Amino acid sequence: MTSATHQVAIVGGGMVGATLACLLADKGVSVALIDAAEPSQQWANDDYDLRVSALTLSSVRLLKSLGVWADIQQLGQQSMQKMFVWDHFGSGELLIDSADAGEVDMGSVVENRITVRALWNKLRSLENCDLFTSTQLLNFSSDDAGVDIQLCSQQIRVELLVGADGAHSKIRALSHIEDYGWDYQQQAIVATVRPTMPHQQTAWQRFLAEGPLALLPLRDGLISIVWSTTPAISEELLALSDEAFCRELSVASEQKLGDFELLGARAAFPLKMQFSTEYSQQRVVLIGDAIHSIHPLAGQGANLGLKDAQSLAEVVLQAQQKGRDIASQQVLKRYERQRKADNLVMMGVMDALKRLFTADATAVQLIRSSGMSLLNKLPLLKKQICRYAMGFK
Repeated sequence: MTSATHQVAIVGGGMVGATLACLLADKGVSVALIDAAEPSQQWANDDYDLRVSALTLSSVRLLKSLGVWADIQQLGQQSMQKMFVWDHFGSGELLIDSADAGEVDMGSVVENRITVRALWNKLRSLENCDLFTSTQLLNFSSDDAGVDIQLCSQQIRVELLVGADGAHSKIRALSHIEDYGWDYQQQAIVATVRPTMPHQQTAWQRFLAEGPLALLPLRDGLISIVWSTTPAISEELLALSDEAFCRELSVASEQKLGDFELLGARAAFPLKMQFSTEYSQQRVVLIGDAIHSIHPLAGQGANLGLKDAQSLAEVVLQAQQKGRDIASQQVLKRYERQRKADNLVMMGVMDALKRLFTADATAVQLIRSSGMSLLNKLPLLKKQICRYAMGFK
């Protein structure tokens, strides 16, 4: 039997996969990180990534523990201190402040490519991590002792294979792990804009009849928008000129941040809920979007994935320290138990909020608006919401 070339292979070098690689390799686990391409190392100063994550304080602390946060700060991030939510129906509004929970910040908004670049810079410095780029996994087979992985030009053998390869996971498909979900019949328009008024380190979110509009504070005083709406309205908005689109955005946000200037392109992607009820098979395990994709209503997708990575790293490292098989079903099921409840709760909350805030019934809208205003007057409950938004229980 061929001996393992690495202990763990991770397919997918995005934010979640790269974080797991750092967590393991930094503690002496030999890791093979497999991705079709290396992340971008250079981009123009006036070029902004449309893929942005609102990282919770818990996620920020995880990245700090890996020693990559200073790099992220240098490349550009925006701390977030407040969250202001308001409804298009009635006068309901809610202000959450990090000070409510005794913290300076709720988290930070970072372009995904910046976080990934910082993580890969860290990985290049780790002796226990080998980066396999310009290649892809073609197939794999697992047995009681390991996993044989066929890449484009070579074969490697590992003890554990991790699928961090996103919502269309090839690892999930080859493992015959079923995924379930539904289409929201919505699209999210993403863009970067410059407001005429300061964003005040605040995440702004307005619930419109067709879906939520989120305005996230970005570096350089800019705003990253995520505008969820129907496919028909999305098509209309994308067809507008830059100036006309910005006028519509200003109206939709009730000019809370004044007028806007569009920087770069706009894009749209379909919104769906997707999840797997199984997290693992023999010596194979999934993390991040490979097991759960949620509505971007609260920007929690990346944070859930980072929690997956942290939890899987913990159980693998504990097994190694005790001299046990790091890929046994006992270890992998322990990870699944730790993460499944949290993931399902977050998916359920996001789905319920989406349905609540797009309900047409006047009675529901009135209860929703009144409830938001009442909640704004309850400091203890606001503190708990703030801590949850920071990634703490």
